Amino acid sequence: MVKCTVLALLALILGYVAGWWTMSRRSEAQMERVVAVAWGDGRYGEAFYGARVYLEPATVGYSVHAKVSIGRGDGYSFDCGIIGTAADDAAAVRRWGKIEFYPDGLHIGGYFLPREQMEAHR
Repeated sequence: MVKCTVLALLALILGYVAGWWTMSRRSEAQMERVVAVAWGDGRYGEAFYGARVYLEPATVGYSVHAKVSIGRGDGYSFDCGIIGTAADDAAAVRRWGKIEFYPDGLHIGGYFLPREQMEAHR
């Protein structure tokens, strides 16, 4: 009986370590795809909108995507979709690495999201 308890405990520990390692690797891979992140103010509060630009592997190079988080921690977001393509990660950072929130809307490289559309969630 003690042997079974020890084996069960060992299996739980190994399962926990394997899960932790897998999640750690997945998190690292996601961070490597990030091009830029910035928070901007809106009529609903300071730092209410968070823009994230990231890469997805494509047949040739990468597709560049953008997503705007609405609020913090409530799970709402606006998916801008593919905003362009890049031959490599450095090219993506050069073109879409600067995120700016202006009174007229969100500017990411040549991509523009009007403020009216960004704030249409309410």
